[in-house]
This record gives sequence, C-alpha cells and structure tokens, in this order.
Amino acid sequence: MEIRYFQIIIPLIALLLVLRQIMEYRKSRLGLFETIFISLFWIGILIFSLFPDFFSELIAKVFGIKDNINAVIFFALGLLFYIQLQLYKMIRKQDEQLTEISRKIALGNPDRE
Repeated sequence: MEIRYFQIIIPLIALLLVLRQIMEYRKSRLGLFETIFISLFWIGILIFSLFPDFFSELIAKVFGIKDNINAVIFFALGLLFYIQLQLYKMIRKQDEQLTEISRKIALGNPDRE
C-alpha cells in the first residue's frame, strides 16, 4: 500500500480539529451533542483519508458507478444536498417560530401613542 501525502496531513488536521472541539466543550462553548457530532464527522474524514481506495471502491460498488472518483463525487454531492435541505427546514421552522412570537408580542402589548 502506497502512502500519499494527504494520508498523513488530513488525519493530523482531523485530530487537531477533534481536540479543538473537546477543548471548546470543556470551556462550555459547545454542547455535548455538538461536540460528539462534529468529532464523529472529523473522525470519519480521518478514516476516509487513511483508506481512500477502499471507501471509494465500496461507494462505487454500492451505487453501481464504474469510476471510483465519480462515485465519491456523486456521494458527496448527494450528502451536501441533503444537509442543505435539512438546514433549509431548520431555517423555515425558526422563521415560523419568530413570526409566532412576534404576533404574540404585538397582540399582548398594543402600541401606545
């Protein structure tokens, strides 16, 4: 197995970012759920960077795509679109909550001139 530069650099960066998340949690700047979620993300990146050929071939086989690189790109695009959709739903929900709170405040405290 040939070791490439990114297989050394990316895991080091990912480890530093996981440690940073833990430090942020200890300083009470992040919640436990956020710390775990973000740390798992960076650990996933770390593992993917250590064994890129295995994961790209696995993704290609699962989705029936011939080229490994295309499989990874399609998978990443799909994941990005899914995340974007979830963020959009969260923003819509917050917008509805803000509208509801504004209505309650406006009706509860009429403007006095």
